[in-house]
Amino acid sequence: MIQIATSWLILIPIVFGIGWLAARWDLRLENRMDERERMRQQRSTFKGLSLLLNEQPDQAIETLVKIAQLDPETIELHFALGSLFRRRGETERAIRVHQHLAERDDLKPRDRDHAAYELGRDFLRAGLLDRAEASLNRVGDGKFAAPAKESLLEMYQIERDWQKAIIAASELEGLQGKSHHTEIAQFHCEIGQEALRRKDLPEVEKSIQMALQAVPNHARAVILQGDYLIAMERPAQAIEVWSAVASTHPAYMHLLADRWMAAHTAIDTADAGLSALHDLLRTQASGELLDIVQKHMTQIRGPQAAEVMLVEVMQHSPTLSALSKLAETRLMLAESHGTPERVSDLQATLSLLKQRTTSLARYTCGNCGFRARRFYWQCPGCNHWEAYSPRRNEGAVSSGPSM
Repeated sequence: MIQIATSWLILIPIVFGIGWLAARWDLRLENRMDERERMRQQRSTFKGLSLLLNEQPDQAIETLVKIAQLDPETIELHFALGSLFRRRGETERAIRVHQHLAERDDLKPRDRDHAAYELGRDFLRAGLLDRAEASLNRVGDGKFAAPAKESLLEMYQIERDWQKAIIAASELEGLQGKSHHTEIAQFHCEIGQEALRRKDLPEVEKSIQMALQAVPNHARAVILQGDYLIAMERPAQAIEVWSAVASTHPAYMHLLADRWMAAHTAIDTADAGLSALHDLLRTQASGELLDIVQKHMTQIRGPQAAEVMLVEVMQHSPTLSALSKLAETRLMLAESHGTPERVSDLQATLSLLKQRTTSLARYTCGNCGFRARRFYWQCPGCNHWEAYSPRRNEGAVSSGPSM
């Protein structure tokens, strides 16, 4: 009996040892399997990235989706997939991915903010503005606070909700430490312009003051202030206000030149108003201002005076646009006193010049290069404010008139 008991005592450590070795063996097998799985996932990930780099997004997405299905914890991969879907225009799939992330309870606050931001961008891309606003407003004060506010600002401009745009731009200044005064002044001007259309003059006055508070002597706000005074039937004061534009923002005078002349006409000083515009042509001879001055010069002082003015312009600022206006004025004179041959020659010349100047005369955005026939405070191409030069591109000529 003692020998049997002794044998069992000897066997116990041996059994434990075998069990320990088996556990170690299972652990090694499990580690090997985990390692193989990790390597397989890494190979799949690299394959997906390689497909992306080789501009094969369809195959890349299929590969990355399989990885995400095998390991639901790959949060960054889900974010990458959602962004890919959105860029390819598959907004419904992007929304599903980001919505799944946003609804998870185990996400860290930063990842939850990231998911809310990306989901807001998805909704914005899909045109679901209410849902985009709700999602972007859920973003906290961390890394994604400023991008979310930028997206909200973009959305409010699309909706033309200028009051909310002002609030978003002001909050962005605090988040970024960067001035948005120019945009804020423009938003106030938009509110004032809309109020002027519906003849809500107290609202116009308030908006002008807020715009000038954001950017003192802001060109558009001063122009709008003159329009407000015209609506109040105070043309002399409008002229006084617009005189500041002539001295500090002369390149913008073409935007109000016709209204400037109407205000002068209302107080019987049309000739003085025309002289002031004529003086500006020494530095602002190209673009629409020349067209407007030529029109009013012809009406008030006659085509001969307009011809003299245009010859003067061609001497110091020769452009195809000025040459076209000179041909137009000389045709007007020839139709009154010239020969049929002279009229025919000028008609042919004017026709060629108009074809050429119509294709050349454009305002160009300094940010994206978008070209337009009319001036915009906000570029229709990239939505940047005050990106357009107030001067129209004109075709220059190398010598004076030869007609």
